[in-house]
Amino acid sequence: MESEICFEHVSFHYGESPPGENVFTDLSLNLPCGITSLVGQNGCGKSTFLLLTGGALLPERGTVRIRGQDTAGLRDENARHRVASIIYQNLEFETDKPIGELLNEVHALGFRKKKSSDFVRELIEVFELAPFLGRRTHEVSKGELQRTILAFSLLYGSPVLLMDEPIFALQDSQKDRVMHYLCSHVRVNGLCLLYSLHELDLSKMYSDYLLLFPPGAPPELGKTEDMFTREKIEKAYQVPFVMLRRKEEVFRQQLVDADRARRGK
Repeated sequence: MESEICFEHVSFHYGESPPGENVFTDLSLNLPCGITSLVGQNGCGKSTFLLLTGGALLPERGTVRIRGQDTAGLRDENARHRVASIIYQNLEFETDKPIGELLNEVHALGFRKKKSSDFVRELIEVFELAPFLGRRTHEVSKGELQRTILAFSLLYGSPVLLMDEPIFALQDSQKDRVMHYLCSHVRVNGLCLLYSLHELDLSKMYSDYLLLFPPGAPPELGKTEDMFTREKIEKAYQVPFVMLRRKEEVFRQQLVDADRARRGK
């Protein structure tokens, strides 16, 4: 199993944390190319792991390598984006240009070796962007913005895609459509996708590997069919398996409600 991402004796904690409360301590882990779902309860370190992987955070000790490159050597945003792009949870931004124009600009400025307007049109169809191509990013709904950002990430062409709750505001039918397309695109093009969702059914269906985050223990990696067991999932969430679906629904509704509150809706 060839490693795409390597954590070598990595330790990290946030400045506001009490002394000794590390998010990760001496973590060593090798992640392969393909599709890996990060699974665990809220606050267990999934978002931090994605940020460390993409070089948006640097470890206090140890080394993170992505496609053989030490993230500490990726000095600027452009250098980081050449190897990885990150979709942050609840990412929002305002633009002066309409979304249709931005799609073409991202495609032109990105790192894809083969560029084609056919690919832009394909993403517009798959992510259902046509109805709002003339609007700006702050003029669309959260679900529309999430689909737009997903299109941006693929047009940009980074070989490693890191996504933190990228589809929580989508309708159920859209979630399946988007995840199916993302996984197909990653496999066909030999990319690497790491993502975090609070929907276990989708994590199980659309992944090659699971990275489980049990409380108080290092993350555990394995093939999805081996990792997705009642015992392991309950250990990660510390909740009986039958209660997890309701817990997921509550958390997703909290995200939607928080988004509506920020937008004043």
